[in-house]
Amino acid sequence: MSTEAMMPISADAFHYRTILFELSKPVTIPPQIFDEIWPYVDSVYSKLQQELLQAYGTVRVQKYECRLRKSRKSSVAQVADTDGKVIKRRQSSIRNANLCNVRIKVSRLVDGTAVTVERLDEHTHTHDIEESFRIKKPSILVGYIKSEAAKNYSASQIYHAIRSAGTREGAERLKELGGSSLKTKDIMNLKRGLGSADLGHGNCK
Repeated sequence: MSTEAMMPISADAFHYRTILFELSKPVTIPPQIFDEIWPYVDSVYSKLQQELLQAYGTVRVQKYECRLRKSRKSSVAQVADTDGKVIKRRQSSIRNANLCNVRIKVSRLVDGTAVTVERLDEHTHTHDIEESFRIKKPSILVGYIKSEAAKNYSASQIYHAIRSAGTREGAERLKELGGSSLKTKDIMNLKRGLGSADLGHGNCK
C-alpha cells in the first residue's frame, strides 16, 4: 500500500483549509476549489438547517455551526433488536455544549460561478483546528480509510500505510490531514461498521 499513490493531496488544500477555519473575512472562491477543499475542513462544522434557496432562486444557502457549539441534543444510547439479536451501541460520553459559538454561511450561486463563505457574526473559534479533528476526522481522511477497509486490508495495514511506514514525514502528513489522534482502534471500529459517522477520538458525541 502506498500512501502517496492512494491519498493524493491538493497543493492548495491546507492553505484554503486555514482560510475556511479562521474566516477573518468573507471568502469567495470558484465552486470547483470549494468542492475540492471542503472535505479537508468539513468536520469542523455541522449543519444548522436544510439548504435554502434565496435571492429569487439564484443562491443556495447552507448555514453551519462549529461542532463545539453543539446546539442539538445528543442522542441517547439504545439497545436494538435485529433478527432476534440484541445489538448494544458503544458506550460514549456526551460533549459539553457552547464551547465555541462560531456560525458560518456558505452561499453558492446557482449558475455555478462562485461560492462565498462567511461568518454569521463576530465570534471566532475558541480552539485550534486540531481540537475539531480530535472530535471528528475530516471526510478526506475518513473516505480514504473507508476505501481501504473495503479492500479487506487490516486496520494495522491501513494505519501503517497512512503513517508512511512509521516515518516522521508520514506522522506529519497524518497530522496535516487531521489524523494526529487517529488510532488503530478507530479504524477497526470503522471496519466493523462502528464509528463510521465520525471516527472521533474518545467516543464523544
